[in-house]
Amino acid sequence: MKTIYYCIACFFMVNMSFSQFQHSYGTETSDMGRSLTQLKKVEKGYLIAGYTARSYIGSLEATLVKTDLNGNQIWSRVYGGESHEYFNSVRQSNYFSPNNPVAYVAAGITYSYGAGQGDAFLVGVDTNGFPVFSRVFGGERLDTFHCVQSIKDENGKPGYIMVGETRSYGNAYPGSNIYVVKTDFQGNLTGATVIGGEGDQRGLWIEQTRDGGYVISGSTTNRRCGGSGALTNPPTDLFVVKLKPDLNLEWNRILGYPDELDPTIGYRNEATCVKQNKDGDFVLTGYTNSFGINNSQDAFLLYMSNGGNFLGMKTYGTERGEYGYGIEVTQDASGKQLYTIVGLNNLSSTRKAMLFQTDSGGNLLWARNYGRNGTEIGIELVSDDFDKGFAFTGFTSSIGAGGIDKYLVETTDTGKTGTPCEKEIELKEIKHEPCVTRSVQQIFVDDYREIQHPVIKIEFKEDICGTASGFRAGEIKALEKNPKAELFPNPVNNLLTIRTGEVSRIIEMKIFDMKGKEVVGDNDVSQTGDIVISTESLNPGVYIVKLKSENGKSHILKFLKE
Repeated sequence: MKTIYYCIACFFMVNMSFSQFQHSYGTETSDMGRSLTQLKKVEKGYLIAGYTARSYIGSLEATLVKTDLNGNQIWSRVYGGESHEYFNSVRQSNYFSPNNPVAYVAAGITYSYGAGQGDAFLVGVDTNGFPVFSRVFGGERLDTFHCVQSIKDENGKPGYIMVGETRSYGNAYPGSNIYVVKTDFQGNLTGATVIGGEGDQRGLWIEQTRDGGYVISGSTTNRRCGGSGALTNPPTDLFVVKLKPDLNLEWNRILGYPDELDPTIGYRNEATCVKQNKDGDFVLTGYTNSFGINNSQDAFLLYMSNGGNFLGMKTYGTERGEYGYGIEVTQDASGKQLYTIVGLNNLSSTRKAMLFQTDSGGNLLWARNYGRNGTEIGIELVSDDFDKGFAFTGFTSSIGAGGIDKYLVETTDTGKTGTPCEKEIELKEIKHEPCVTRSVQQIFVDDYREIQHPVIKIEFKEDICGTASGFRAGEIKALEKNPKAELFPNPVNNLLTIRTGEVSRIIEMKIFDMKGKEVVGDNDVSQTGDIVISTESLNPGVYIVKLKSENGKSHILKFLKE
């Protein structure tokens, strides 16, 4: 066997210290990532929930995409019927075991099944994405889930809790109302309540609290805060609800602008996410133009005690508009709390996904946006427990297969990805004092049914930021998908062997950093057998090897230099 050694010390190298990435997954139509969970039980990776407009079963399909920790697609599935479905939320089950094959649960809406215009949709799947159970919840009008969480109920039994909105119980409360559903670990209903009253109410996020109860964030148009009562089109105000473990109301708060509002402006304020911090208090994010700069939308942080008392509020934005969609509570090396928010940053001609971080007092530490020359949005954020950073999903039109694609971005703990698709930004921070009131009622309901629906295995086209220098979107493949070529050892300290195996004669080899910059190339390899490379002079980081064989095929492999 012929072995050729390459020393790449003489080639220009770019300082590379990141293992983070920006990936896309999609089709030639529209594809959206709406929720993200990091897989930590039994397996490691990410799971993205959302939808695709590519017609596999009906007109719009709910999707799950499973990746490894480097963002490489492992499998993708679509779920649905003759009409359209989509997932808004996904979680890894905390109770996966041989006796409970449900590994992941996803929640959203189905228009193909159920009792009415659209029903809340819950699916439990195994590690390969095949359904273990499927349930629909709701009445004869529109019902949807926006968030699902794994829980233990008041008796210590495992299950799931979902929150969303419903219009099916207008006899009790006209309009849209918050819909909360609790199930056992097999998706069977154990409790459900509708929370409403005057105006429209939406539940966008739910968390189980340390006392076994639940906290919900969302919005309401109850007309009770500030000077909004005289407006023909009342603003949506921030809405926070605390439930006891048995789903009975404990307290609720409506937070809005304290003064008169301009009747010519439509005011939209949403609390999109709430988390409990280490002190037991609540921190919320979302967006507001009642408090925004020149009535533009601004992202916000809002603090409340565990008893519902207002503790503080700050907005973060520009005059162009910023939105907060998700929040993570972490700690720095000294144990001080940090709050990191994902959302979007409006520019003059487009929008970019955004991350920013504050200290426990809401003082801005850093802010960045992400994307290339198209449109990006970040929708849900998770802590990356393995690299001690963050990851978020949403959509991108800068990279991908054509339209808008699912977007998965992994960053360091300061928001860096090590790609050219990121930029530091400036946000203005302003303190506010909202008015605070309360007004809500509830009823208990019990509508749900089991369904069966098709599931189809698909493969989305993948792309990464920085591929323009050396790759096409369809070329990016995980090492596991190319058994005819391999790299070892991986990770590597010095000598890296490329074993071509059954691959036909290699005529070209190139190595790229994760910014897409070619750092070594040999256009005349012309050999079969092993290729051995010295990586001694490489900086730590992830690199991509592109091999071209004499039959014209390309083979993409990754390695990590320690």
